[in-house]
Amino acid sequence: MKRTLYMLLLIVAALVLGGLIGDHAGYPVAWLGYSKSFEFMPDSFIIDTDVLRLAFGIYVQANVCQVLFLLLVMFVYYKTAPKLIPGK
Repeated sequence: MKRTLYMLLLIVAALVLGGLIGDHAGYPVAWLGYSKSFEFMPDSFIIDTDVLRLAFGIYVQANVCQVLFLLLVMFVYYKTAPKLIPGK
């Protein structure tokens, strides 16, 4: 359980920091901000009432910096998890 929480914390930190750095990357490293998105919003999954409109769908956007940070997190996790959290 502790290893799962540790990995989840690292992934969230990588996505947030990678997003911030990628969005604010300047001229020399502007390629870090290059992003692609994926969207799946079918029209048949919309529940519309007078008070509430509920739509189901998926929207994912990732930039190069986030992907690099995720790769770094995987490396850091496998190097540090056995030392920080002794397992079975």
